[in-house]
Amino acid sequence: MTFELTDELADSIISALENQEKRFVVDSKSGLLAEKTQDFVCDEENFYELPSWDSKDGFDLMESFVNELHSPMARNDLLNVLRSGRGVFRGFKDVLKSYPEVEKRWHFFKNRQLINYINRWYNDLRETWGLEKLDREVEETEDLLCDDFVFSNYDFKCDREEVLKCIESVARDYSAVLPEEIANALPELWKADEDVKFGDKACGFVCRSLSKEFAGCAVFAPCLKNAPNTVLLTGYFVQENYRGLGIGRQLFEMSLAELKKRHFKWVFLANVILPESITPLLLRTGFKQFGSVYVADLFSE
Repeated sequence: MTFELTDELADSIISALENQEKRFVVDSKSGLLAEKTQDFVCDEENFYELPSWDSKDGFDLMESFVNELHSPMARNDLLNVLRSGRGVFRGFKDVLKSYPEVEKRWHFFKNRQLINYINRWYNDLRETWGLEKLDREVEETEDLLCDDFVFSNYDFKCDREEVLKCIESVARDYSAVLPEEIANALPELWKADEDVKFGDKACGFVCRSLSKEFAGCAVFAPCLKNAPNTVLLTGYFVQENYRGLGIGRQLFEMSLAELKKRHFKWVFLANVILPESITPLLLRTGFKQFGSVYVADLFSE
């Protein structure tokens, strides 16, 4: 007897797989789960065994998530837990509590992987029933950013002080890898002519968490008097604990769209330290490199 894999049944199976104390089967007549006790007879006609899942599978799932995670601080803490060998599952949950955005990504990742695992098991059953396989793979989505963060247009009255504080914070990050004097000079260099760079003519976007904590910014300004159609990147930062979540890419792409909307033609990146990870984004969005400078024509075909 066949059964339909409804969303409700799939959710129940996920909970059952994570329950290491009890075992369950699918009752094809009711389309619900039934607990498999010692004297339970599973005939594979009316009752179907769930796909196998044990603590090793759970560990492998956590390891896969960490390997794909690009948030450096969270990734390091989670790796330490996985390598500790003791209380791994509890420790993993405890670390995630310190990184709410990463925790949400973990739950989405885990749910997506388990649903796809269950779908493959169900398709194997359908094959034995002589039925066509269903295409039910769950794809990854970027909507999590919009759920966890608020992106708003840069407003120099409200945002400039936060941006300048962010500059100080990012400059401190470089203090560990640069000579002290150079590290001390960085914030002064970035803040030079701040009234122009971050004043009322500047535009771009800032990002805040739902708790209103400043997460990052991308700010551009028309700093060149003889080039009214050109803007210069004056601030592009993401706070350390929010890196690796896609915030920087979102800020950059939204800013380019806004600049085009305002009819600026040229975007100029110079005298700014950029993370290596942004290079593919620059090339993908039309920037060309000339030495250490990047230039984009927003209206090129």
